[in-house]
Amino acid sequence: MPTNKKVFPLLFIIVFFSCTKDEVEVPTLADLGISAAVDANAGSSYTNSKLDPVTRISYSTIPSGENSGNLRDAIAYLDANHDGNTDVFMATGEYLLAGEVDCILALNDGQNNFAISSAEFNGNMPPASHARKTIKCDFNGDELADLMVFDHGYDSDPFPGNQIKLIMQAGPGSFTWTKLTDQTGFHHGGAGADIDNDGDIDVFVGGFDPFFYINDGSGNFEKVDNLFNRSMENIFTSELIDVDGDGFVDLLTAAHEHEGDNTSIYWGSSKGSYSMDARTIIPPVDGYGTVLDLDAEDLNGDGHRDLVVNRTGGGNANFYQGSWIQVLKNNKDRSFSDVTISVVDDPGSGDYEWFPWIRIQDLDADGDLDIFPDNADVSFRLMNNGTPYWSRFID
Repeated sequence: MPTNKKVFPLLFIIVFFSCTKDEVEVPTLADLGISAAVDANAGSSYTNSKLDPVTRISYSTIPSGENSGNLRDAIAYLDANHDGNTDVFMATGEYLLAGEVDCILALNDGQNNFAISSAEFNGNMPPASHARKTIKCDFNGDELADLMVFDHGYDSDPFPGNQIKLIMQAGPGSFTWTKLTDQTGFHHGGAGADIDNDGDIDVFVGGFDPFFYINDGSGNFEKVDNLFNRSMENIFTSELIDVDGDGFVDLLTAAHEHEGDNTSIYWGSSKGSYSMDARTIIPPVDGYGTVLDLDAEDLNGDGHRDLVVNRTGGGNANFYQGSWIQVLKNNKDRSFSDVTISVVDDPGSGDYEWFPWIRIQDLDADGDLDIFPDNADVSFRLMNNGTPYWSRFID
């Protein structure tokens, strides 16, 4: 179970910078002067995380490799061997593992039966110690799916961190990987999108020291510190989505609300950078202050993206206990209202198990959006009756 990670960054600031939090230098943000995109969500990791047709896969059906770990949060779906079936890549690890173990590629036979394969990696699987998220994007514009693994390393003091793994598809069904050795840190998630509208996918990296990787178009990334003003101390989950439809990618961020990390949307603009001066703070939920996932879809058909926030315990001595699905209506003015109680019959409780990822798609093909855990082993669905109103069904 994840531990409370707040102590380390505070000690780091006090010891390394020898100053208080308020005295930490905030970078001057760049102004890239970019133009709005016709579809700012095209090619993003959020868009690529959705399966078409909608499929739910049980994480437990993915076999373990000889040298793989038990963690199963950092999952991505792709047709790795180009046979027309959706395969699973899973970056793994072990809780409190100081070393690294192999990630997993599981090939689908078309009936959701999976077999481990390393041939696509020439027998050399990328490693991880505690992988938190894997994103899928085309990083070099060759129309082949590439991957990036966010690995935060040993999950306790002194939080030494680890390096991000970049996995490129060199040709159809052939993958190579590298560690991004320019930066070692507590990489607790991230997201990819074209934030500067130059035709390639950039990456936001969350953790104790959030930053952006800017893509040169060939899948080479430069770490930059002048596109986010660090107005959130920790970011443990994030997405890049054009929420308000203005052609600029917005940055959705969250961590531990009960420790002062306000769940937020940083609104994108022609500047291509993200500041607290253009930020909306999302209403918290008492007792469920640990945010695991953020999604933005038009739930009521009014043409505006609403929000769904996947939460677990935090704030009442219940860290990582229970589950709560929060639904927020878009007020069309960059504000959101929590309508959970009025539109969901059973959003959760302390008795329910937590899970990392949700998806919002039309699961039953009836023309409206349903809300459900990505992992089919989590045995419930929130099904939309079209009103919209979501009822909990136990599988």
